[in-house]
Amino acid sequence: MEIKNNIYLKEYTSYKTGGKALYFADCKSSKDVASALNFASDNKLNYEVIGGGSNLLISDDGYNGLIICTKSLNQYIINKGSGIIKCGAGIVLADLVLYACNHGLSGMEAMAGIPGSTGGACKMNAGAFNQEIKDTLLNVTYMNDDGSIKTIKNEEVGFAYRKSPALNGKIVLYAEFAYGKDKVETLLNKRREILDRRKEKQPLHKPSCGSVFKRPEGNYAGTLIEKCGLKGYSIGGAMVSTKHANFILNENNATSSDIYNLIQHVINEVHKQTGITLEPEVRMIGFNS
Repeated sequence: MEIKNNIYLKEYTSYKTGGKALYFADCKSSKDVASALNFASDNKLNYEVIGGGSNLLISDDGYNGLIICTKSLNQYIINKGSGIIKCGAGIVLADLVLYACNHGLSGMEAMAGIPGSTGGACKMNAGAFNQEIKDTLLNVTYMNDDGSIKTIKNEEVGFAYRKSPALNGKIVLYAEFAYGKDKVETLLNKRREILDRRKEKQPLHKPSCGSVFKRPEGNYAGTLIEKCGLKGYSIGGAMVSTKHANFILNENNATSSDIYNLIQHVINEVHKQTGITLEPEVRMIGFNS
């Protein structure tokens, strides 16, 4: 594996913004991940791990360390029988959902259309329409920063809403899922229905990170943002979507600073008007605050 220098990170995020990484490792195996960690340790570098980059905002100044990218850990989806599938962390979640549906395996079809990698979905307990990763996850295998590898069971992760505490600071390598069974036609129809609902309600025509904010208890971030009159509000090339207020779009060659400043404005304005403090769901790298 080659450690590359000064790689533009905007090519690795769905926002299509961000500066350069001082060092960048595209890992295709657990051995590559271990080598990248050794490189960081030997050179006394901080490191960050990214996957599909769909829930990520990287500073325009980039990252003065090592970026370990795991989206190439995508070599396999293995059907182990009895409703159990093993897949690499870099497998696109949407591809895993389609695979499960095509094999009559239920429990993930409502997550159709969620962007990003399976590893990232595990780390944030991704979910939609009353299904979450925790509902089907059997176990997950990860690497510690010392290169050791461990497999933990679902109940050891401590899953909560958009949280997977035991995976904090860990590099997911692969995961196993245990599914129910249903008719292929039924599952594919449900998947198509979900995709149609997303297309109808969500702005998919411009770069974004998906939902920017977590759902506040007893409310919805998009509803609060809309009630505060922020639909269509823009800073630079970044804009709060007029279709779904919990989406901030790279509307017109936005910078990461445009997006970051708009996120902060939304947080401040919603708190000012409602007393509720929105918590970003998007992960931010390279920002000081």
